[in-house]
Amino acid sequence: MGPQERPEELRVWSDLCELVDTVRVLLNRELRAEVGLTLAENLVLCQAAMAPERRLRMVEIAAQLHLAKSAITKTVDRLERRGLLVRQQDPEDRRTVYAALTDLGMSTFADAQPAYLRWLGQHFAGRLDRAELLSLGQAASAVLHRRLGPPSRPPVGRLPGKET
Repeated sequence: MGPQERPEELRVWSDLCELVDTVRVLLNRELRAEVGLTLAENLVLCQAAMAPERRLRMVEIAAQLHLAKSAITKTVDRLERRGLLVRQQDPEDRRTVYAALTDLGMSTFADAQPAYLRWLGQHFAGRLDRAELLSLGQAASAVLHRRLGPPSRPPVGRLPGKET
């Protein structure tokens, strides 16, 4: 079966996967060069920055970013060595570890956002007109919410099935 013979669903799915992979690689390269953060580091800092008290359970970060716990652990290790995050144990449950944003981490994250948005615009959003961007967003939302059920990401500060 040649490329022209592929079912439309497969062609669209393949294009979408290639788009996401390509933009992630480009963002990672641009961020590393310009602000010294990987895309994963930027996303972890973002999760912590948006969380109450600027801290989040490590397992919540993994769930929200759809990454393995080991990948989050390695990313937090790098950020902690740089003084951007600190690990905090929950005094009531020693098994629970939080990643907490330091003041340096918050300022580093804030300083990185103009570059992140600029590169996101250059490699993704700026290549679409407003109608295309909105249409793509609506299609993604339809698949994520109507077809697959509610998002797997718990609200910030909560774990699935666990009240806080």
